[in-house]
Amino acid sequence: MIQVTLSQDILSGISKLADQFNLSVDELLQEISQGKLTVIDTETLEDLLDVRDAIIAEKDPDNQERVSWEDIKQDLEL
Repeated sequence: MIQVTLSQDILSGISKLADQFNLSVDELLQEISQGKLTVIDTETLEDLLDVRDAIIAEKDPDNQERVSWEDIKQDLEL
């Protein structure tokens, strides 16, 4: 077993995160180490949600009409 020293602020943050998942700190770290929970940064999450939303929008039957780039440039007077 490896021992790790954490500052009180870091331990407090980990404890709050564990509480949000109704887990102990030990359980939270086990879930992460087993790949059951993943920590990702918010910008990456936003990008993934944008991709998901784009896929959903493209599958929507009401969004099947395609607009050419030339039409868009003309509308924007480019």
